Amino acid sequence: MKNRPHFRPNPYYEDLERMEEAVMSILHNLEMENTEVHENNHKLKKEITFSRNLLSQLLMENTCRKKLVPLKQESKEVHLDCALNQKYLVDFNKKDKDQQRPEPALSGLRKCKRAGIGHTPVRELPEE
Repeated sequence: MKNRPHFRPNPYYEDLERMEEAVMSILHNLEMENTEVHENNHKLKKEITFSRNLLSQLLMENTCRKKLVPLKQESKEVHLDCALNQKYLVDFNKKDKDQQRPEPALSGLRKCKRAGIGHTPVRELPEE
């Protein structure tokens, strides 16, 4: 059949087939590249979101640290004030105990008053 004289391939048709193959190859390459770019774009969006969240967290942490410094200083001052007040109260209690040393004659009366025993007025009973 190839030797038939009336059958001649059209040179334009062969050129057209080669051009179609080249175009299809380019189209396939572009589709693959598009898929790859889409995946990279998705990864980059994730990284951007992560970076934004990280930046937000760092800014929040920095703000909290700035607020924490005066609070720590205030806490130190409060602890110092508490320690001074406690020392003052201990010293005051010592002085108060020293001043309240009971006299021997009054010690029994104080014990009775603390116990709830003391001088109570006696009612006189009516005579019969």
